[in-house]
Amino acid sequence: MPDIINNVINGIYPASGHNIYVCELAPFTQTDLYNQQFKYFGGYRIAKNITGSRSHLWDLYLLSANMTNRATHVSGNFFYKRFSNDYKPLYCSSFTDNSGESIYAPVQNFSGLSVLNHPVFNQYQYSGNFSFSPILSTNVNQQYSAENVIYRASIIPLYPLLFCSSIPTHKSFGPAFISSFNISVDGMDQLGDVDISCSLVGGRSVISPDGVTINRPLLNNNYIKMKPLNEKDGQFNTAESNNFQDKYRAINLSDCAFSSGVFIGSNAFRDFAKTVQNAYSSNSMPIHKIVSMSLSIQQSVDFTFTYPGFSKGNILKDFYDVAGPRFASLSSRRVTGTIKLFSPQNYSFINTNASSLTMYFGSVFFYTMKNVDWQQPTITISPGNGYFIEYKFTVRLSEFTAFNGLLNSRVSEFLL
Repeated sequence: MPDIINNVINGIYPASGHNIYVCELAPFTQTDLYNQQFKYFGGYRIAKNITGSRSHLWDLYLLSANMTNRATHVSGNFFYKRFSNDYKPLYCSSFTDNSGESIYAPVQNFSGLSVLNHPVFNQYQYSGNFSFSPILSTNVNQQYSAENVIYRASIIPLYPLLFCSSIPTHKSFGPAFISSFNISVDGMDQLGDVDISCSLVGGRSVISPDGVTINRPLLNNNYIKMKPLNEKDGQFNTAESNNFQDKYRAINLSDCAFSSGVFIGSNAFRDFAKTVQNAYSSNSMPIHKIVSMSLSIQQSVDFTFTYPGFSKGNILKDFYDVAGPRFASLSSRRVTGTIKLFSPQNYSFINTNASSLTMYFGSVFFYTMKNVDWQQPTITISPGNGYFIEYKFTVRLSEFTAFNGLLNSRVSEFLL
């Protein structure tokens, strides 16, 4: 983003000049990491039972021990992943995280007063939330890699992430999982931008690294130069020039579309674009226009606290209580959405209880769903204007859905 340094107060760097980064702790291409989601019936080491089943469950301690470019924190209580190009810059409009706000609780006693406080092991959890808008660039979208990471985290259930910032005193923890993903665009009163808001929950076995650098935008020069008005008076004025090589804007409603069909394979987006274009005719007025649409993914994650340590081969690694939960499991996941249309006539777009649906929110956020169940529409009649029809839907799994790591692209409600 534009890098304008605040020179009013010496030594103060504005919050807008720092970066938020996101990193994949178990990239979907590293299928061997997902082998730990296979659990043996009865215990392989004891019963020698080689049969079992997979589940959306992570051993957070073991996951952090298998990270690439891993190192042990100086405290000995955490692992961390060294800062590298695995961390992708994400230009957030807001970012909040919490490393544990309810850790200390009073010790129960007969007086009823808080004489002593003690740390509660199961309160060592990480949480957070952030929001951002996808970007459309004329040259290089420097947020594109991070958008891909967030997109994969919405497609793949219980996808482990790690966030960090370039603020030296700020520390984040992980592995973190998206508990709530909402992508929406609203053009009721204006050409609204696409907004993505996410909530996070996670463990504390991984801590963010030190030495996080600041990612600057592409410039002909490093900074916007200051042009002197009168050197004797020491007065300065901002130069009237735009030296940014990269022109960009937030993706808005005009970049979004939907279609009642399934599009998969290498030409999925091209086929989708042709279908959307063919639905409109330059010789007649469109029968509907998109007013707003949204997609929501809610994941309920359960954490299990056990002895703070793990074994890997012949190595026994002990943590302290501050390492947080050991296991994270997915207890439920629900995908819902809405599409609101304006129609000058009383035209019904959905005439069935179930169908397929593809929604495109710009950039990489392309969601194609085979099994969509439609709720009854909500119709608002505006005299002198037309009809506003809002459709709500819920999504279910497609056929032949598998767990990630089995070389099957169908791992959730969405098709790839």
